[in-house]
Amino acid sequence: MELLYKFEINKILEQLGKELDISKSEYESAVKSYEAVGDWLCRDTSELRFYNPKILPQGSFMLGTVVKPICEEDDIDVDLVCKLEKKPDSWTQKDLKDKVGDRLKINGDYDRMLKKHENGENYEEGGRRCWTLKYSDGSGYHMDILPSFADENLTVLMEKAFTIGTDLNTDELAIKITDKEMDNYSTDNNVDNWLKSNPFGYAKWFFDKATIDARKLIMLNESVDPIRVYEKEKLPLQRVVQLLKRHRDIMFSSDEYDSENKPISIIITTLASRAYDKSDNIIDAYTNIVRKMRVLIEERVNPHTGQIEKWVPNPVNAEENFADKWCEVKQKKEYFYLWLDKLENDLSILRNNQGKGLPFLNESMSNIYGESVTNKAFANYGNISTELREEGKRKMASLTGILGSVGKKVPNHNFEGN
Repeated sequence: MELLYKFEINKILEQLGKELDISKSEYESAVKSYEAVGDWLCRDTSELRFYNPKILPQGSFMLGTVVKPICEEDDIDVDLVCKLEKKPDSWTQKDLKDKVGDRLKINGDYDRMLKKHENGENYEEGGRRCWTLKYSDGSGYHMDILPSFADENLTVLMEKAFTIGTDLNTDELAIKITDKEMDNYSTDNNVDNWLKSNPFGYAKWFFDKATIDARKLIMLNESVDPIRVYEKEKLPLQRVVQLLKRHRDIMFSSDEYDSENKPISIIITTLASRAYDKSDNIIDAYTNIVRKMRVLIEERVNPHTGQIEKWVPNPVNAEENFADKWCEVKQKKEYFYLWLDKLENDLSILRNNQGKGLPFLNESMSNIYGESVTNKAFANYGNISTELREEGKRKMASLTGILGSVGKKVPNHNFEGN
């Protein structure tokens, strides 16, 4: 790929990533909402106040890889952890889940949000692991709140984990969660026997992979507690994960597919992070990640069934297979490989666009990522190009005719005619 074309397409992909991101106002609105939930759970009138409840972000909201839905009417999914540092010895998973739900239901607004999401079904019990608040005030998001039990030193451990040069066993960041499908859900009060999850350990692993310069490590100890600030600029790995998720969403928005079985974000994020080679620009990072993702899907013998299965291990819990549902629902595995096929083909189109000009590139990217966000990205890119030209910094590549900041200088327009 010619150097200038790489420079240009990288700038366009950067603008596209920004268009896929939620806005600062959307982000701050979600933060304000989940801070309010946390405040409600720990007020003096709350039975939970004795156990130091706290709401913390997890998933894409914590990793900085949220992607706007294709349809403006669809919700952004905000994943949250409600961690308690203590509990009565008698409480089972069910008790913990119910107590959090009961406190939410006392609040009329939250009670309506719970009912709106469940549509009357399982309202009293909530989802398998979470309580879901569906905001209907035009906010455009819903919140999945995961009740959990955590070490009372978790905040201190997180500060230690996300400090430069600290080598911390991420197991120490694990939490115990509730799960209605567990046999001991309503009987076992010993948290050691509860299901383990480690969203904060995963975040530590992700940012270790994403950070190019250790001296500029994203300090999550300053971003998780207190609430993380909005990030306008993202690391290449964060942008690539956003592009991958958008590519998936566009592909599986077609009636040809059952969207319920489309590739899940945690598999995409994990494979992309493992494949990332610390490239400092998006197009190189994107290309190298897509090239390696397929070979990073392992095959292992399931110790419980003795069957050979596809395996995408959780990097902070090697015994957990993120692709475990592929054996139960064959379409999930089939769709994932179909998506990889299309992803590899579409990326090759972008890389081989040299000499065909920006209109062809715009059309190609519109088919891949959606027309609206692509047009906005090109418009933003055009504005930047105009500014460079007016400052006398705009150049043209000798082979492709694509404009950039190296090559033959492009004169500024004087609008006087010929």
